Amino acid sequence: MENKMDIDLRKRNFIALKDFSEKEILYLIDLAWHFKDLKQKRKLHKYLEGQNIILLFEEASTRTRTSFEIAAADLGMSSSFINYTKACLGENESIEDTILVFDRYYDGIVYRGHEQDLLEKLVKITDVPIYNAMTDMFHPSQMISDMLTIREKFGHLKGLKLAYLGYPGDIMPNSLAITCSKLGIDFVGCGPREFFPGKALVNLSRKFSDKYDSDVIYTEDIRQAVKDADIIYTDMWLALTEKNNPPIGRIRKLYPYRVTDEVMAMCDKDAIFMHCLPAFHDHKSNLAKKVLAKFPDDMKDCDFNGMEVTDSVFRSEKSMVFDQTENRIPAVKAILYSTLRLDSDLDLKTL
Repeated sequence: MENKMDIDLRKRNFIALKDFSEKEILYLIDLAWHFKDLKQKRKLHKYLEGQNIILLFEEASTRTRTSFEIAAADLGMSSSFINYTKACLGENESIEDTILVFDRYYDGIVYRGHEQDLLEKLVKITDVPIYNAMTDMFHPSQMISDMLTIREKFGHLKGLKLAYLGYPGDIMPNSLAITCSKLGIDFVGCGPREFFPGKALVNLSRKFSDKYDSDVIYTEDIRQAVKDADIIYTDMWLALTEKNNPPIGRIRKLYPYRVTDEVMAMCDKDAIFMHCLPAFHDHKSNLAKKVLAKFPDDMKDCDFNGMEVTDSVFRSEKSMVFDQTENRIPAVKAILYSTLRLDSDLDLKTL
């Protein structure tokens, strides 16, 4: 890793990758690869032994929660989990008072919730690093694992093209637009125009793309979006909080933007498929059954062998979805270690 010893992220908050330079993001990807290698070789790496983090989650989570818990344990840390909603934080004392307590108890606070604004407020209250485990705007830890996955597949990042199909103004494409633009990856968000992101996000990502020699494009044209694409990415069309009242109108509009075998055939021959999970790719989950039962009669005949992606693509050799989720653990290790390490540890010199 070039100039790795010049990069020092200690005590930095991890809120969004818009706050990190290209070199800092590449450093985190390299560090994640290093931790993955250590794990595969069964080499202990308890570099943060004696430190503690709290996972403050407003909503349920599977992969994000467990990736932080496993990463912390492998690094020698202890972790506490609190469901923000069930604990009724803010009920008996102010959020500020609670966070000030956590500031004294823990070395870092991991937050997952619906409001980026609340996360920004927490940063101003506490002196310990705050980590974004997903808000309504960004999912930065997922980006480190995704970029590691892409680099493992292609051997490089700069010059690749990533096309996101579906809801181009959602959390994942917002995060991808920022990250790709900083790493020299061309990003295309494809879906109905009414679901494009706001001007502020588009302008910010294009500001970065101008600096790092990449493109950020939004289009309704699937063929334009996926032509010569190296990576096709999608995500669920509904939030888990919407499962009892699925957004039928949104699903109807997004249906033409499903990732199918025909879509993959339009891409570069070596193109891969990515999805951050959970995925609606078959009818086996209770979520799928519940949502399909809510469909009106005029949608009953739609070919929903999968929603945002067909099962054949999801299970194909081009699919990297489980590589992505495996890489979330070393990605989190890189984030925690780089921000909480106490000094210039010897292991950095061996990268």
